[in-house]
Amino acid sequence: MAMVETSMQFLTRDKLYEQEKPYHLKYAPAEGIPISNFQLEKHEPIKINSLRGREQDFSFDKNGFTVLKIEEDIPYEDFSNPAGIRRYLDIVAAGLQKLLGADKVQVFQYVVRPDLKSPSVEDTTLTILRFANVIQPSQSQKKVKAQRDGVRLIQLQDTTPEEAWSTFQEVNGDSATLSPDLRYQIVNVWKPLRGPLRDWPLALCDAASVRADHLMAADGVFETRVTENLQVHYDAAQRWYYLEDQKASELLVFRQADSHPSRRIGTFINPVQVF
Repeated sequence: MAMVETSMQFLTRDKLYEQEKPYHLKYAPAEGIPISNFQLEKHEPIKINSLRGREQDFSFDKNGFTVLKIEEDIPYEDFSNPAGIRRYLDIVAAGLQKLLGADKVQVFQYVVRPDLKSPSVEDTTLTILRFANVIQPSQSQKKVKAQRDGVRLIQLQDTTPEEAWSTFQEVNGDSATLSPDLRYQIVNVWKPLRGPLRDWPLALCDAASVRADHLMAADGVFETRVTENLQVHYDAAQRWYYLEDQKASELLVFRQADSHPSRRIGTFINPVQVF
């Protein structure tokens, strides 16, 4: 098993946030308005241990992530057309329902990102509401230029409980009612379009190594709406993992939000580059 070392950016524990909530604008603001008040600090080396051969040691319930294998092969070209993507989403939904023992799985958003070296599949973000063929392009539907300068500085954090409930209501409309017996989760599924993946693997932080004081709520501000997520402060106790040589048939499934009180802290991810 290969262990790799990299650097990562984390939100600082700045006194600024005692007076001002962290935010990042998702649009071009007027002149003089800062696009973000994030104060980031770089930490290195961050050790990323391989999951390969140890997949059974980690569980979705305890660690916040797991590996789900799908049997049906999805050709790379299928991710360039809606019918192929829909077939893949149906496979993922069925796999998640079995894995989680869920009564229902609703897919409400997907992102297809191409290989930056040979982008024959266009970068696409779509929001799917109510999982009923209602497909609306999001404002972020565009090609993304990324710099390959070591670590790709993109972090996908947990959703706050408030934002999770808001998403649940948006997806389910008038049928979204909160009851003592209701449990809902927001789950992310990530895979390479082709494998084995060796240049941009995904690192996941073990939820069992994360405490509540490692997290800070932040706003993502769009022109017409505001979303809320959790940014991450660095702590030496955090444990990071990746799936070495991940295959296209191996899905990384990780928790972003859970209505169950004991599962509020999920898992955080950050793409890294293997040298």
